[in-house]
Amino acid sequence: MNIIILSIFAIVVVLSFLEEYMPSWQKQLILLAIGIALICTSTFKPMTTADATTYEYYFYFNDDELIELATEPTYIYLSRLVLAFGGEIGVMFFIYALLAIPLKLTMLWKSTPYVFTAMIVYLGIYYPLHDAVQIRCGVAAAFLMWALVYLAKKRYLSSVGLTLCATLFHYSSLVFLPVILVGNIKIDKYWKILLGAAIPICLALYVLHIGAISLIPGSFIEGKLDLYKEMSDTGDWAMYVPYKQVTFLAEFGLLYLFLIYYDSIEQNCIYAPILIKILVMEMAFITLFSDIPVLGGRLHDLFGTFNALAFTCTLYCIKPHYVARIGLTIFALTYYLIQMADNMYFN
Repeated sequence: MNIIILSIFAIVVVLSFLEEYMPSWQKQLILLAIGIALICTSTFKPMTTADATTYEYYFYFNDDELIELATEPTYIYLSRLVLAFGGEIGVMFFIYALLAIPLKLTMLWKSTPYVFTAMIVYLGIYYPLHDAVQIRCGVAAAFLMWALVYLAKKRYLSSVGLTLCATLFHYSSLVFLPVILVGNIKIDKYWKILLGAAIPICLALYVLHIGAISLIPGSFIEGKLDLYKEMSDTGDWAMYVPYKQVTFLAEFGLLYLFLIYYDSIEQNCIYAPILIKILVMEMAFITLFSDIPVLGGRLHDLFGTFNALAFTCTLYCIKPHYVARIGLTIFALTYYLIQMADNMYFN
């Protein structure tokens, strides 16, 4: 798996330096080929992949009361449907990959002229994390990416509808609703001050051990919260420190870069005000939910999917473009190699 993903990653890096000179039809064909390769990789991944055996257990024991409580209904009913036709867990992997990957690649294609630059971040971080491992979150993130598209067009009902579709695949998608309320508000000097101050304040609350978990209604996701609490007390999550994470440090630095060059970004990217607010929210999640770091981490990673698009905005801040692309490549590759060294994805 690592060899396949790193090979595709290397191809995408090379293409990112050539994409401004490539005709549209050529980029489309290459993107189609990459999409097919990624779907196949997700479908035929080894069962030693992180979370694979958990999904297999949920698949075969989908009528277990605790599983029904902790798992979204789409996975339960799709499992029963696949089993009714004699399918196995690989069919579920295929269905989820077929839903998530085309939606994400199509959204990136329609949303940025630098699709292969966006793919650097997607392949280095969010493809292995979501579409190869956390497959429910992967589909949810795909619907949320399209909710972003319709939000930018001020088609609010469509954006809400897509958010609700995402929630059927992962309950945490409900956190996108506040984005719909404030996303399109223009970022003026007062918003810049607010957004710039938000993360230092969140870090201060983190250091003081002041969490926000009490603000979440317990009845709706009580089973999930109990599961997250249990996970947070064991393994790597028990020693998780957000400001030591590669992604958090990159997001922190780029937030202020984007605020400084906001006018230039806004002229070139219609998603700019929404993406910057999402960037602040994802960093806030991982600090404010410090009492349940698994929950904060999952929300951070879910919103992190938007980084594939957001980080291409570095091309509007840094000249020449190849400098920004080299920086994104080093960041994404460093993150992937750290996860690979720790056997986080594929043993």
